Amino acid sequence: METDQEIAVSNPPQKGPLTINCLKYIAVLAMLIDHIALSFVHNELLLIVMRFIGKTAGPLMFYAAVEGYHHTRNIGRYIFRLFVFAAISYFPFIYFEAGGVFSNIHFLKMDVIYTILLGVLAIKARREIKNKPVKLFLVMLLITLCIPADWGTAGIIMMLVFDFYYGNRKNQLFGYALVVLLYIGVLELITYPASQLIYHGNLEIVSDYYKEIVKNTGMLLPIIPIFFYAGEKGRKTGFSKWFFYIFYPAHLLILGFLRGS
Repeated sequence: METDQEIAVSNPPQKGPLTINCLKYIAVLAMLIDHIALSFVHNELLLIVMRFIGKTAGPLMFYAAVEGYHHTRNIGRYIFRLFVFAAISYFPFIYFEAGGVFSNIHFLKMDVIYTILLGVLAIKARREIKNKPVKLFLVMLLITLCIPADWGTAGIIMMLVFDFYYGNRKNQLFGYALVVLLYIGVLELITYPASQLIYHGNLEIVSDYYKEIVKNTGMLLPIIPIFFYAGEKGRKTGFSKWFFYIFYPAHLLILGFLRGS
């Protein structure tokens, strides 16, 4: 079995026109579209389309975080920064999730930066801990701790897959696609209408369950920008470094307030 290093050498990533900053900005735009849809859109078709696009956000953030792990000069500082902004984003996230109504707040929900933080810790454990039982225990513990978080266990598993095949873009995307197909239950797209016909006597194509699956297939969209990723960070500025960390809790607070007004 090839090691991570052997995979990276045997199949180096191709160059494309998109930098990591571009991927982050695409993720931010997709996230905004998704959250606006959740907050204000009532037309069913438009809601599905906007949320389909919104599914691009999480995977691109996870991919960028894996790149960040491998390119940061100080992993401890990177982890601490994620911890601080996960904490800062906690209330804006649960406030937004509650529709801006304090009485609806559920405190056992965690934001996506928390998911990224646990993903980075899982990658660090996988790469640095030599004792395999201890490594397995810690990674499984971190996956379990991700259950109440935005994107949950799927998010941290995506990060681990991106890291396992780090340096091999094709394998990264193939592994990611498998995770997505398993997560959304893609076979249901084919079998659901047939099962409705067999067991209920009607060919029900449009249903809430089926629409949910269709919406979640938007998670395959990130394959396109990741494929064209240049393997470079892009222009290094204070804006590019801090924009996402500031935008994420700020837009959740604003949208949460507007939803509750």
